[in-house]
Formats: sequence, structure tokens, C-alpha cells
Amino acid sequence: MAKTKTKPSHDADFSEILKSMQATLSVAPFVAPQIEQFWDTQDTILNETQRFAAHWFARRHQAVQSSLNTARALTTGEARDPLSAVTLLMDWQKQSTERMIDDAQDWFETFSRCAEHAVKTETATLEETADLAQKATKSAKSEPV
Repeated sequence: MAKTKTKPSHDADFSEILKSMQATLSVAPFVAPQIEQFWDTQDTILNETQRFAAHWFARRHQAVQSSLNTARALTTGEARDPLSAVTLLMDWQKQSTERMIDDAQDWFETFSRCAEHAVKTETATLEETADLAQKATKSAKSEPV
């Protein structure tokens, strides 16, 4: 007897795929607030980091100018004696230290603002998700079977 080839049922395969996706899609309303919060937080972090970077680069430009001015003063004879040279170097070092302190303080403030935003929005998002789950549970219980 000749064997007949059976064609795979693509409709059945597609139906199974849709059934497997149904569970995933049923939780979509619950993850929507979390997805929104995630991307909102990313945007806040990017904006804060961009602000920090702009200030950091401004301080680096100041550092280069300060170094250049100090080097010029030391090499053109503006510092006429060792005491003047040491004073110029100490002033340059003081300004450099102040910029590094500003870097650290600015970064700490940036990080704090980002963390505060993430915590506040995450708390609100969890409350919103809990409310959605509670409403879904109530409506599922109220529907007759």
C-alpha cells in the first residue's frame, strides 16, 4: 500500500501560537505602567547625565586654561623668583582641587536626583499596578460563569 504524505496543518500551528500568547497578552495591562516608568526614568537619567557632562566639560576647559596660564606665567618670566613660582603653582593646585570637589559634589547631586526620581516613580507605579490587579480581580469575580 502506498503511503500518503500528510501535510502539516499550519492553521493548527498558528492556533497554538495564539493560545500560547494569550497568557502573555492578558498581563499586558499590568506591565504597561512599569514599562512607562522604566522609560521615563531612563529619560530622566539621560537628561541629568547630560547636564552633569556639560558642567564637567566646562570645568575641564577651565582646567586647561588655568594650566596654560600657569605654564605661561612660569615660562615667560612673570614668576620672577622661587616664591612667585611656588605661589602660582599653589594657586593652580587650589583651583584644580576646587574643580575636583565640584565634580564630586555635582555627581553626587546628579545621582541623588536620579535615584529619588526612580524611587518615587517606582512606588507610584507599584501602587498603580496593584490597583489594576485589584480591579481585574473584582471584575473577574463579578462575572457570572
